[in-house]
Amino acid sequence: MYKQKAIRKLAIMGGTFDPIHIGHLVTAEEVRHEFGVDEVLFVPTGHPPHKSNINMTTSEHRYLMTVLATAANPSFKVSRIEIEREGVTYTIDTIKELKRIYGENVRLYFITGADAIHKILGWKDCSELLQICDFVAVTRPGYNKDELLKQVEELNRTYETNIHFLEVPALAISSSNIRKRIGELKPIKYLVPEEVENYIKKHSLYDYDLHLTEDEKAQMYSYVASRLSPKRYAHTRGVVEMALEYAKLNGLDYDETFIAALFHDIAKELPKEESLRLCERYQIDLDDFEKSHLHLAHGKIGAAILEHEWGIHKPSIINSIKYHTVGRLNMTDLEKVIYLADMTEEGRSSYKGKEQIKHLAQYNLDRAMYKALYSSYNYVTNILKQDVHPVTHELLAYYKQFDVDK
Repeated sequence: MYKQKAIRKLAIMGGTFDPIHIGHLVTAEEVRHEFGVDEVLFVPTGHPPHKSNINMTTSEHRYLMTVLATAANPSFKVSRIEIEREGVTYTIDTIKELKRIYGENVRLYFITGADAIHKILGWKDCSELLQICDFVAVTRPGYNKDELLKQVEELNRTYETNIHFLEVPALAISSSNIRKRIGELKPIKYLVPEEVENYIKKHSLYDYDLHLTEDEKAQMYSYVASRLSPKRYAHTRGVVEMALEYAKLNGLDYDETFIAALFHDIAKELPKEESLRLCERYQIDLDDFEKSHLHLAHGKIGAAILEHEWGIHKPSIINSIKYHTVGRLNMTDLEKVIYLADMTEEGRSSYKGKEQIKHLAQYNLDRAMYKALYSSYNYVTNILKQDVHPVTHELLAYYKQFDVDK
């Protein structure tokens, strides 16, 4: 007689894991025990829509820390499904893909914070999502669940979903607090697994030696955010993160890198009339190509804004902003770093050669520049069908000597 195959239970633990900590591991183990799941799959996020304006550590670092943290538990696995997906990552796409991978004979439990349930109706394709997997809403001790229970009852009536609750004491630990403690030179021992603590120390994550005060950084962030759209600001924060990582590996000044990266696109979204007004006001010299392609002038305009509105005149910073659009001959290392970070930050859509450029920028800026320039040239001429700035040809000719594939 045919015997039906047993249903397999899989719990999905998503998160930025920036860094992963003991609270994540305790939560996963509690869910595994309470619901009798066969496996807990940790899924580091790629580019979640709800955190598009947050400066996250690179996906590879977050993935590797998660692997180290979970290696000792045979019931824990780690997936690259989201960090390898291009563009913004949505939960519904991940759940559907896991259904395809594991087959229909699997029951999925999606682990999330209780607060997320309040916002779930704003998630992409929420009605379908609520029906194809269970939700485990984890809470801290003392969490007031009254309003949440009312919402869950309404969701159950409307969508016939299954939302479970689980109280986890270790949720008092947070990744943001751990990052803050590192920045304040406080210990994180026993808050993260030892392997993760060692990895953070080895790669100097979260401890950029900025001499700017917290108030100064906050003022700069607030100013830049007020001048840019949320999407452009998210890109800028990504450039800051990537530029600081390149600066660390290439021995550059963190404060200069931070300021140049943060302000590099400050004039990117100015209306044409305002751009022309600022060029006249600050006597910005544009070449003929820039005059006919005014969008390329935003680097020079941004540099002038930094000088006149913030009183920052240091040539290394000003020139890094001024020339990040098309580059120039005899670029400094900081100029190269801003140019490369602009092209390779985590939020930028994937393109052919992006990962190679990121890899090269970690140890040889000149080799990375050739690949970046070549990629940009191909995109502008072959995809956009537009002309490139004349200096691009000069730069390609110069950096050709550093071509790693020669």
